[in-house]
Amino acid sequence: MFGPNFGYRARRGPHVDRNGQAVALMLILVHQVQQLERKPPVTLGLMALMCSLHFQKNISSEVFARYYLCPNQVLNNSEYMRIVVSGLIHVDDWHLYHNMISFLWKGYNLEYKLGSMCFLFTISYLLVLCHALVVVGAFVLATGFQIAGPLHQCSVGFSGVLFALKIVLLNHNSPAFSSIHGFQVPTKYAAWLELVVIHFLVPRSSFMGHMCGILAGYVFVYSPSIMSIARRCSGWLQALTKPIANHCSNDPHTASHNVSRTSARPPAIFFETDKNWRNIVKKKNAYLNKKLPQSLQANFDVGV
Repeated sequence: MFGPNFGYRARRGPHVDRNGQAVALMLILVHQVQQLERKPPVTLGLMALMCSLHFQKNISSEVFARYYLCPNQVLNNSEYMRIVVSGLIHVDDWHLYHNMISFLWKGYNLEYKLGSMCFLFTISYLLVLCHALVVVGAFVLATGFQIAGPLHQCSVGFSGVLFALKIVLLNHNSPAFSSIHGFQVPTKYAAWLELVVIHFLVPRSSFMGHMCGILAGYVFVYSPSIMSIARRCSGWLQALTKPIANHCSNDPHTASHNVSRTSARPPAIFFETDKNWRNIVKKKNAYLNKKLPQSLQANFDVGV
């Protein structure tokens, strides 16, 4: 997530070098996807959605300005769509690329462990909770501590959800130590250290947005009821999508296609001589079973 004046690059007109950079980054991203042993459908679908919104934003950036996460606009004008849509749009190509690479790795591991439907619910829950905490935190700082800056600060990006996913991932049979920029640190402190490092390396990043993502991850991990709700919702989604899958499998066009392919195969042809040969072999085996000892019958059996 990016903080004040994050959109100055997006407001520039289209440029040839920038378009070439975007294509190059997308090709690298596609190459990374092709290297995966299994393809997580929800992760790839969300990545495609965010990439599509990003390229559309480059064409008409003014349309997306109304969806930036500005706490004062959410509170004063009840513009709650900002809480969801702001997490799906990005500042520039590099912002999108880094978030998608991180999301690809986290989604590849978590979607396999949680299941696609449960993972989709988890992403939705963390997205709403993370940005809702940003709004609440900005309101508390403005009213309780007279710090009005965060209340008027706008931000965009999927980074808060990525920090939340990092907390969820680190609590699924993770090792005791993790590597952060080449340094081995205890896993339970890895997300907090990364929060500080990113804040100093990228001063324009939203410290509050990333911190709220970590808090949202802890709320999800330490709330057993949330996981039970996630499993129920995933079960409902599977129940809703099952009739569609059955309808596709029972489609008459598909069925006729399968029948035509099956009927196109030449049937097995049996000649009269084959039947005669089978009868001869059966009679011979029956004769040998009567005349030969039990120990020698196996050596004279003739297969049909």
